[in-house]
Amino acid sequence: MLSSFTLKLNSAESVYDCVEELRKTSANFFDISWYSFISLQEKFGKEADRQVLEFAVWSLKKHRLSVTPIGDSMVMFVPLFSRNQDIGVLIFGLKSDMNDITRGVTDIESFLAFETSMVIENMFLTKELLKKNEDIAEAKFYLENVLNSLKYAVVVEDIYRNEEFSNIPYQKLVEENPDLKEQLREMINMSFADRTEISNEMEIGKAFYSVHVVPVKLSSGLKVVVSIQNITNTKELERLQKINRMKNDFVASISHELKTPLSAILAYSETILDSIEDLDVDTLRQFIGTIKNEGEHLQSIVSDMLEFSKLESDSFPMNFKRVDLLKILRESYEGSMAKALEGNIKFELSIPDDLEEAYITADSKRIREAIDNLVVNAFKYNDSPSPEVKIILYDEKDNYVVEVYDNGSPIPDEEKNHIFQKFYRIETMKANASGTGLGLALVKEIVEKHHAKIWVEDNNGCSFKISFPKKDWLNS
Repeated sequence: MLSSFTLKLNSAESVYDCVEELRKTSANFFDISWYSFISLQEKFGKEADRQVLEFAVWSLKKHRLSVTPIGDSMVMFVPLFSRNQDIGVLIFGLKSDMNDITRGVTDIESFLAFETSMVIENMFLTKELLKKNEDIAEAKFYLENVLNSLKYAVVVEDIYRNEEFSNIPYQKLVEENPDLKEQLREMINMSFADRTEISNEMEIGKAFYSVHVVPVKLSSGLKVVVSIQNITNTKELERLQKINRMKNDFVASISHELKTPLSAILAYSETILDSIEDLDVDTLRQFIGTIKNEGEHLQSIVSDMLEFSKLESDSFPMNFKRVDLLKILRESYEGSMAKALEGNIKFELSIPDDLEEAYITADSKRIREAIDNLVVNAFKYNDSPSPEVKIILYDEKDNYVVEVYDNGSPIPDEEKNHIFQKFYRIETMKANASGTGLGLALVKEIVEKHHAKIWVEDNNGCSFKISFPKKDWLNS
C-alpha cells in the first residue's frame, strides 16, 4: 500500500492530485465521512465552518496532527508542511470513535503527510524554477533585442577567447573588417590579465572607433564585454574645429606678417615723397633698400601661400629625374652661408668622406626648397646663445638620410604630432619669430611627393630628418 502510494504520489501533476492520493490512502486507516483542504493558494472539498478553520490554523502553526470532537463528529487535522514553508491543512470528518484511533495509525498518517508535503514542495520548486527559467529566457531575449538595436557593436568573450555573444552591429563590423578581431586581441588579453577596464581609440577601415573593454566576474567564470562605438563624426567635427581655429590663427598671423612690411614700405615711401629734396643720396639709397627688402618679404609670404595651394591641388609641376643629392646639399649650404654669417651662426655641412655621389629620384628644385626651408627655420628659431646649425648626410642601406640639426631648444613632445599641419605654429615660438605656419607643411608635402619620409627628433637640440629612397621608384 505504501509503495503504491509513493508511486502514485510521485506521478501526481498538481496539489489536488497529491491531496487526493493522501485522502484515498488515509481511508485505509480511518472511516472518513468528508474532507476539506485549505491553503493560502487554493482550497477544495467540503466548505469548513469557522470553528474548524480556527483549529486548522492552530494545527498548521504547531505542525502537529490532532484529532478533536467538533459538534457531533470527530475531526482530524493533518498539517502539510516542509522545512521551508507551510503548505496547508487536510481536514477529515471521521465516523470512527476516538478510542479507535491509535498512536501507530496517527504516526503512519504523519509519515504520509510528510511525504505528501515533500512532493508538493518539489512541485512548487519546479514551478518556481520553470518560471525563473522563463523569466531568464525572456530577459535574455529582451537584452539581445536591446543590444542588437544599439548603434555600437558589442561582443562578450570568455577566458578561453570564445565568443559567448555578439550583437548584429558587431557581426556586420567584423564582416566588413575581417582583421578587427586581431586588432582587439591585445586589449582583450590585457583586460583579462590585469582585471582592469581598458579604453582606447582605433582606426578601422576609414572610420574611427572608441573601444571599451570591461572584465566581468560571473558564477560561470571571468568574461570581458567589449563595446565599439563609431566616433568618426565626432573626430571629423574636432578636426574641422581645429582647422577653423588654425585658420583663424593663420588669418591673424598673416595679417600681422603682411601689415609689418606694408607699413614699412608705406612709411618710407611717404618720407621719400615728402622730403625727396632734403634727402642725400646715401639716405635715399638706404630708404629704397629697406623698401626693396620689405617688398621681398611680402613676395616670400605670398609665394609660400601660392606654392602650398598648388601642392595641395596637385597643380604643382614636378620634374622628377635622377639627381645627385650631394650637389643639392652643397648648393643649399653655400646659398645659406651668407645668412649664417649675418646671424653669427656656426654653420656646417657633413658628408661621408667615402661618398662621391648620392643619386635619388627627385625634382632638385623642390628638394632644394625643402632643405632651405628647414635651414631657415633652424636659423630663425635657434635660441642658443652660441647657435649652431648642421646639414648632415647619412648613407644607410636602402636610403639616404638628410638631417638638419640645430642646438636650440627641442620641440616639446606634445607638439611633434602637429608641427607639419598647415597654419600650425608652436605657442612658445610665436612671440620669438614671424611666420605663417605653412613652411613645414610645405616641406612635408614636397617630401611625401618624393616617396620620402620626414620626422623630428631630440638630439641635444632639434633634428629634422628626411629619408630618401635610393631606388629609382619612378621608372621601376
